[in-house]
Amino acid sequence: MFQYEAKLLRLIDGDTMIFDIDLGFKIHTEIDVRLARIDTPETVNYTAKGIADPAKIYIMQNMPVGSVCVVNISRAEKYGRWLADVFFQTGEVDRDEIMLHPRCLNDELVRNGLARLYDGGKK
Repeated sequence: MFQYEAKLLRLIDGDTMIFDIDLGFKIHTEIDVRLARIDTPETVNYTAKGIADPAKIYIMQNMPVGSVCVVNISRAEKYGRWLADVFFQTGEVDRDEIMLHPRCLNDELVRNGLARLYDGGKK
C-alpha cells in the first residue's frame, strides 16, 4: 500500500474520482481512483433540477473539487482505476494535519447509508 498527498480534480460519481497525485520530488500524475471496499448505487434520484446522485452530493459538500487529501492506494482494479482509501478534513490542506484526525471518505459514505461494503465480487 502506498500513501500520497492528492488534490481532487474531478468527481465522476459516488465512488470514482480523478486525483492529481503528488509523488514527491515535484513529480505529479493524474490518476482515476475507485474508492476501495465500497460500492455506491448506480441508481440516482430524479429531482426538479435534474438527476441527483446522493453520494456524489455528499462528497461535493464535504470534499469539493480542489480539496487536498491523503490517498492510500492498494492496487489497480480490472478497469484500470486505482483502489484507494481517501482521508480528508474539510478545508484542511496540510497532509500532517489531515492525518492527525483523518476522516475516511469510504467509511463515511457507508456510515451515512450512501454506499455499501463491497469485496470485489459480483454485485
